[in-house]
Amino acid sequence: MNKQFHQNSASSEVIVSFSWLLTYLKKSYRVLTFFGITGFVIGGLIYLASPKIFEATFTLKLPSANAISPLGEIEKHIIKPVPTALDVKKTLLQPANLSNDVVMICGFEDTNEGRKKLVNSISSNIVNYDSGLQVIIRLPGANVAKLCANRLSGELLNFSNNEKDRYVDYANRSSLIKNSMLVNENAQLTAPIRISDGVVYPRLNRLLLGCLILGLLLSCLIDWVRYLWSRAR
Repeated sequence: MNKQFHQNSASSEVIVSFSWLLTYLKKSYRVLTFFGITGFVIGGLIYLASPKIFEATFTLKLPSANAISPLGEIEKHIIKPVPTALDVKKTLLQPANLSNDVVMICGFEDTNEGRKKLVNSISSNIVNYDSGLQVIIRLPGANVAKLCANRLSGELLNFSNNEKDRYVDYANRSSLIKNSMLVNENAQLTAPIRISDGVVYPRLNRLLLGCLILGLLLSCLIDWVRYLWSRAR
């Protein structure tokens, strides 16, 4: 009896093999082709309807000055960025720190939601041994991304230089060494602002391929559900 039960169980299971796969493809190639083409077309429509995101990148070399010892003396052999790259990076994470002009030029409304969206569109990386900050902006349209990067870079330069000037002024008033020994270098861009050659999101080839695969998987899922339904009946 047990032997007969095992035989019946084995006969009711589907054994997936290479020959079974070929048979399935021969029987279902029309449906697979239909769902694949449908997914491909949907991917194309999604691409046409989606905003085309371009990327603007610039790198800020932070201003620098001499370090000050705990005794108030200028360390002439120790040059450090003022402010630090982390301090500048933090300003980009606070929506309230962005000026009205930056928000508007970057294509957003001057609201809490608009400012948060702009902050989410900006990313930054500390580079060059903490002496620089790379800023990446992703926005719809190459021209908008470029204008936004121009305005934002100008504000970051002003912010960094103002912070350095306050530090230098304090050092000049409190140090025990002559002011002429103090290093005082302004912030600057290491290279012109760069705009991506094409759309960075969505990627057309990845979108089409993903939708094509989803279409094929959906076709296989429907066949599997139909098979289970026929067995249940």
